[in-house]
Amino acid sequence: MTPTFPLHARVLGNSDAPNLIVLHGLLGTSDNWQTLGKAYSATHCVHLIDQRNHGRSPHHDEHTYEAMAFDLQQYFEENKLQTASVLGHSMGGKTALMFAHLFPARIEKLIVADIASHSYLPHHQAIFDAVQSAPLQQAADRNAIQKHLQQQLNDPGVVAFLMKNARRRKEGGFQWRPNVNVLSKALGAVVGEVPLETNTLPTLVIYGGQSNYVDDNALETFDEACLQLDTHCISGAGHWLHASHPDEFKEVTLEFLAS
Repeated sequence: MTPTFPLHARVLGNSDAPNLIVLHGLLGTSDNWQTLGKAYSATHCVHLIDQRNHGRSPHHDEHTYEAMAFDLQQYFEENKLQTASVLGHSMGGKTALMFAHLFPARIEKLIVADIASHSYLPHHQAIFDAVQSAPLQQAADRNAIQKHLQQQLNDPGVVAFLMKNARRRKEGGFQWRPNVNVLSKALGAVVGEVPLETNTLPTLVIYGGQSNYVDDNALETFDEACLQLDTHCISGAGHWLHASHPDEFKEVTLEFLAS
């Protein structure tokens, strides 16, 4: 059986309120969701999760959606959560879909942000090449790492996102908080397909109009499978829609959770 791990989480809000689980994407962390988490905590007990091989959660050589779904199931058990709404972005959205497939009775509402259930062509290699070649041990400060990433990727937004994962070591230099070597090898699984069968879970698919992750075919697949489906397009947003358009993202998701 796949080993499971106690996941690190930041918990916000009243423990008596309905539970909301938030799952970040690849190379993300619970820290990325702090601002939205505080907004959700007005009505929910919010659990900002670090998935395995990310943030402050344990590392392991296995990185599959089934493994991450069982990690989440263990989190439910350890924290005595009977049910919760689950919000997942990108890789976190696929984890949420796998969790819904394996443990549908645990979910009250499901929010899938800018990802579909189908497989994608691998497209993260340039990012991992830049991350794995960064001069972490020799870097005197964060600027040296940031400069290297900027030269490799030429994308300030992605570089700023990645730099949140750089952690200074006591003995000098830096290290990446995510398990980048395992994640690099697991890219085929990360972009792989997850099950999406006919279900009655209240589901919101929210996606960016400038992103290519959710197309008409994906929306049709969701519509055929999810008998209680809402969709919303943030027209000016790309893949990181919760970061670029937090107000609209918050408004739409809160309305769905309250409905």
